[in-house]
Amino acid sequence: MANAAPNGRLPLLPADAAAPVRVKKGNGAAPAHQAASVTSRALALLGTFDAEHSVQTLSAMGRRAGLPVATAHRLAGDLVAWGGLEKVHSEYRVGQRIWRLGLLAPARQNIAEVAAPFMQDVLFVTHNVVNLFILDGEEVLLVERMSGTSAGHPFRRVGARLPLHASAAGKIMLAYGAKELFTAAAQHLDPQTARTITHAAALTTEIERVRPNNRLVAALGIVTRGRPAPAGTVVPVLNIAARGIARRLGVEHLPQ
Repeated sequence: MANAAPNGRLPLLPADAAAPVRVKKGNGAAPAHQAASVTSRALALLGTFDAEHSVQTLSAMGRRAGLPVATAHRLAGDLVAWGGLEKVHSEYRVGQRIWRLGLLAPARQNIAEVAAPFMQDVLFVTHNVVNLFILDGEEVLLVERMSGTSAGHPFRRVGARLPLHASAAGKIMLAYGAKELFTAAAQHLDPQTARTITHAAALTTEIERVRPNNRLVAALGIVTRGRPAPAGTVVPVLNIAARGIARRLGVEHLPQ
């Protein structure tokens, strides 16, 4: 089925440990535990960026990372020098080096690249924004999006995360995922819109409607403007695309 935005996602496919680093005294290097702390803080600073915070001021980054402004300033300078951040006037954004590293992630190299031609077919037929989600911890992550000039403005950007209980793609993940995934999600059924399911029993009923006995690797769907697109028109197109992607990925036993 196709949902109206912002939850218009459809099913696709059935589906710190560290060793100490010891540094000799007197060589000017920081002790290992301090180096780890610096690393953690730098990662926390990078972690403040997301789809809704793609450009930030230094003070905003420090506040979201829980770091003093002076510390954030020093780390941001190091990250800019390395290429992980870019500074434009008084604001920061993710640098191209992070982008290049991101392209090496399996989600981009495998699923997104394989799915892209099929998503283009869905866009051509339905004229709707087409999204591809994967499971990322206890959320769904938008890894690819196709949009045309007549498809309208996309509601989400690539890299956006959505809660499992409040998105169609997330419900698909719950339907195929382990019981522990549902248990974790059911503890945080916060309302996102007036129609968000906020009771575990109602969520159970909802995901039972979309649980075939197959394996899931991603969720493919469309976003419509206004009322949902007719299921009889959209679902067959999505099924064809899903099977094509599955064949390319080597996934078998898809629903007929």
